[in-house]
Amino acid sequence: VDDLALFARVRSLLRLKKVMDELRQRQASGRAMGAIQDESEELRVSAGAKILVIDEPGRAAERLVRRLEVDHRPRLETDPRQAARAAQSAWDLVIIDMAAEGFDGMRLAARLLSDEATRNTPILAIIDPTERKLMAKALDIGVHDIITPPIDTHELSARVTTLVRRKRYTDYLRTSLDNSLELAVTDQLTGLHNRRFMAQQLRDLLATAKEDGESLAVFITDIDHFKAINDSFGHDVGDTVLKEFAERLSLNVRAIDTACRYGGEEFVVIMPGAGVDEARRIAERLRQAARETPFRHGETEADVSATVSVGVAVLEADDDADTLLKRADEALYAAKSGGRDKVVVADRQPKAA
Repeated sequence: VDDLALFARVRSLLRLKKVMDELRQRQASGRAMGAIQDESEELRVSAGAKILVIDEPGRAAERLVRRLEVDHRPRLETDPRQAARAAQSAWDLVIIDMAAEGFDGMRLAARLLSDEATRNTPILAIIDPTERKLMAKALDIGVHDIITPPIDTHELSARVTTLVRRKRYTDYLRTSLDNSLELAVTDQLTGLHNRRFMAQQLRDLLATAKEDGESLAVFITDIDHFKAINDSFGHDVGDTVLKEFAERLSLNVRAIDTACRYGGEEFVVIMPGAGVDEARRIAERLRQAARETPFRHGETEADVSATVSVGVAVLEADDDADTLLKRADEALYAAKSGGRDKVVVADRQPKAA
């Protein structure tokens, strides 16, 4: 056993294990919350992988590609610049011949491992068995595995299968984590952000607004007589109205605004940089969008007519997130008590003596 190569492989595997352990731990937490489903059978399949082979022109490279074509979809690149560009696409594996004379394979591998678009793509390096230090260096910079010429077909197949399966599994874990994080901050009925996300976003935007001396507005809107809609048409129709109203809400606020479902039939919109006039105008546009077009549903031929009330509050010097929301809620209550289907702007806080 070559100690130098052995220790380099151990360090490489330990780094990989840390990453995999963390991903699996987060996956277990997501599965416990019901946000991540069990892995599919497809993760055990390694055939049909997209493999980028980077080598100098010659019979050895062509022979390698022919071997890979039996089970996979390889592509040969002999120009290092073109290869670096090609690697930006989605690949299951990149194979680099470190003995190629036309380019510096080690530098190319380091570039791919440091680039955000390619850092998660596994690299299999072809290294001469006498190049012990090169093997250790390649593994230490992050190359995932090495193979030495003359290349045995069965060994090549085994190493490629292992790397491809590992790549697809880590991709699955990362995607599952992304989805679980999205589920954690998304209201499942409407697709808008939920109350938890809204609370954190409001605190962050409020702190930024105060620090930069910018304005910030919030409005709370509520579907009028929503209980009557549920009682008359059923909860399924009520859910349809909520989903369609969420779509209208998203279409009638600005791209930089954050629309959230606050709970039940209440929704909150956070508007960074908006003053009283702009916030009132956006709220009024939403009110009209709800009033002018009935909500369609598939349960009966009749459409459901509904209006909304809106309470608007603009950030004052003494506001924190809770008091800003409370003033918007008080304005919403005033709109409800004043006959509904209204936009009411909260009064300014009295200045401290």
